[in-house]
Formats: sequence, structure tokens, C-alpha cells
Amino acid sequence: MQWIKNVFELFYPNICFGCDGVLQNQKDILCDDCLFAINFVPVSNFDENEMKRRFYGKLSVVHCMATMYFTQDGIAQKLLHHLKYHHQPEISKYFAVLTLQHLKSHEILAWPDLIVPVPLHSSKEKKRGYNQLDGFGAELSKMLSLPYCKDYLLKTSKTQSQTHKNIAERAEYKSSYIINEQYAHLKDKRILLIDDVMTTGSTLETIGNCILHTSTNKISILTMAYTR
Repeated sequence: MQWIKNVFELFYPNICFGCDGVLQNQKDILCDDCLFAINFVPVSNFDENEMKRRFYGKLSVVHCMATMYFTQDGIAQKLLHHLKYHHQPEISKYFAVLTLQHLKSHEILAWPDLIVPVPLHSSKEKKRGYNQLDGFGAELSKMLSLPYCKDYLLKTSKTQSQTHKNIAERAEYKSSYIINEQYAHLKDKRILLIDDVMTTGSTLETIGNCILHTSTNKISILTMAYTR
């Protein structure tokens, strides 16, 4: 009954994930002030940008874009923290809506044949209950009419960030990702590789080269957020 719902919302209101303020619309993720405070990455169809330059000489990418900048205590950081550690998977889908609106004029959305997420190790996904990219990828898949290949890549061992690893340690890290055998026949596709946030780009570099190692596939990268 509506009165029960009204009482519940009075004592347990939906809270903005950006500022912890009470949301007027119970279906929202951010309040208007936080939405306007998002630091979106500028949209340009010019092939060269600061994200793509990080892969020069390391990984061949066609397009490389992100939705918003990741900064300390910024909106992107707060959203991703709630998504990954406070069991709020609906934020993943919200990122997709923002991305589709923000990049609607960018070639990256019309370019791919399929969408592939950076995988979680099965034990980590079981503990969290979901891959934080699933809502993002599934919503993009639905709106762009593209297949979302959640299990295209498999993570075979748990690893830590590559940021402080030396060359030998990074070489060992590469063996932690493999292509699922059921997709081995896809040799000439345009793959949109998605991740939550790009910092050094090391993980995306490793996974991208894993895909390109035995195929003529092409890769573009799209992330929810980007650290300059």
C-alpha cells in the first residue's frame, strides 16, 4: 500500500551517493547539485587524446575514452566506492546512462562489434556478488544492440595492481588472463574493452595484448572514469 511505502521512505530515504543528501526522486542516484558537479571528460572525435597516448608503443587501440575524471573525493570516486564496496550494483547501470548521453556523438559508440569487460577472478566476484562492470556492459549492450560477452576473458589467478611491479613481475602477471575457448573463433572483430577506472593503463594494456596476440581483432577502450 502507498502509505506503507511513504512511511518507509520517511525513515529510510534514498541518499545521494555524491553528498549523502536526501534525494527527492527515490529512483535517482545523484542529486542535481552532484550531477552538475561531475567532471566529464571532454568529447572529441580527434583520434589522439591523453588517454590514448598512454598506450603508445604498448598497445594498439583505435579509440580510447572515459566518461568522467577520477579525482580525490570527486563524484566518480564516490560512485565507484559505493559500487565496489557498498553493494550498490545499480550504480553500474547509471554509469552506462551517463556514458550514452555524454558520448552520443562520439564514434566509439558506433564502432564496436561486441563489448568485453575486464574480468574479476571468480573468488573475488563470488565474494562481491557481481562484477562491477556487468550493469555498465549490459546496459550499453541493450542500448547499442551489441553482444555483451561477459566471459570472453577469464582471470586465472588473483593478482594485485601492476603499478609498482618490475618488468619480470609484469611478465608473470600476463599469464593470469586467458581468452575463453568458446570465443577463440573470433579473429577479426572490433572489441570494445570496458573497465571501471583507468589509472596507469597497465591492466588494460595486458588484457588488450592478450586479445591481440593470436588474432587480427581491433580494440577500443571505454572506462567509467580516468585518472589524469
